[in-house]
Amino acid sequence: MTTVSVVLETDSVHPFDNLTITDCLAALARQDYPRDLVEVIAVDGGKVQALAALVRKSFPSAVIIECPGGTKFEQKNLGLKAARGEIVALLDADCAAPPDWIATMVHALEPAPPEVAGVQGVTDLSRGFLSREVSALLYGIRSGAHGGDAGRLVTDNLAFRRGVIRRFAFEHPSFGTGVDSLLLHRLTRAGYRVLLSERLRMVHSYPGTARVGIPWFFLRAWAVGYFMVRTRQLEPDLPGSAMVRAAGLGWPLVVGVKLLRDLAQVWQHRRRVGARFAAALPLALTFEATVFLGGLAALLRLPAPHVS
Repeated sequence: MTTVSVVLETDSVHPFDNLTITDCLAALARQDYPRDLVEVIAVDGGKVQALAALVRKSFPSAVIIECPGGTKFEQKNLGLKAARGEIVALLDADCAAPPDWIATMVHALEPAPPEVAGVQGVTDLSRGFLSREVSALLYGIRSGAHGGDAGRLVTDNLAFRRGVIRRFAFEHPSFGTGVDSLLLHRLTRAGYRVLLSERLRMVHSYPGTARVGIPWFFLRAWAVGYFMVRTRQLEPDLPGSAMVRAAGLGWPLVVGVKLLRDLAQVWQHRRRVGARFAAALPLALTFEATVFLGGLAALLRLPAPHVS
C-alpha cells in the first residue's frame, strides 16, 4: 500500500482558534488509513509550547523539525524536503480532517496518470459569523481548464506525489499568501495538473465572533492584495504581471478580474457550503476593495503584513 507523509505546519496557531492543534492531532489520530504507513512531520516554529511532546503523545515516531519563527510556507518547504512517503499531504495546525482524509487522497492519486502532481480538496470554515459566505469566498472550489482539475491551491488540504513535488517548492516563502498560486503556475507550465476532489474535506478554524472575525477578514484581504502585487513585481511570467509592473497602473484592472473570478467561484460553491449569495456579494465587494488597498500599500513599499 501507498505510504503517506503528513506535513503539519504550526505558524497557523492563534489564541482565537476554535480548532486547536490538539483538535488537529486528535483528528489525524482517528484516520482510518493504516498507521504504520503514515509518517507525521511536525515543523516547530516556536508558537506551540512543548510541541514535540504533544505530537508524540499520538505519534511516537513523529519527525520534529525546528524552524524558529518560520512562516507557514517556510515550514511547509522544510516538511516537503524531509518527507519520505510516496504521497506528501499538507495540513495546518488550525484544521481538523475527517477520518477518511488520507484514504481519500490515496484513492485519488494511486490510479491517476503521471502528469497529475497532486490532489486539492475542499475546505470549509467552522461555524461562526458569516462563516459559510466567507468559506465560499476564501476557500471556494475553482475549476481549472479541465473540469476535474483545480484552478487554485488551498494548502491546508492538499497532497502531492513526492516524486513530483520534490522538484518544486513554495517560492518567496516569507510571503503570507500568493506563493501557492505561483506554485500552481510553475506546475502547470511544467506540464502537470492537480486534481480537484470534493470528497477530500477539511474544516478550518474560524474566529467565532464578529469582534475577532472582522479584523481577521480584513487582514487576510489586505495581505492578499499586498502579496499579489509583490509576487507580480518579482515574477514577470505570472498573469497580470505586466500590468502591475507598468508602474502599478494596471493594478485596478487586475483586481477587477479577480473580483469577477471570485464572484463566479462563490456562485459555483455556494450550494456546497450553504452560503447565501445575497450576503456573500457585499462581503466580496468589501474584500476586493481591501485587496486593492493592500496592493497599493505594496506599490508604495509599505511594510508587509504578517498573516498565517
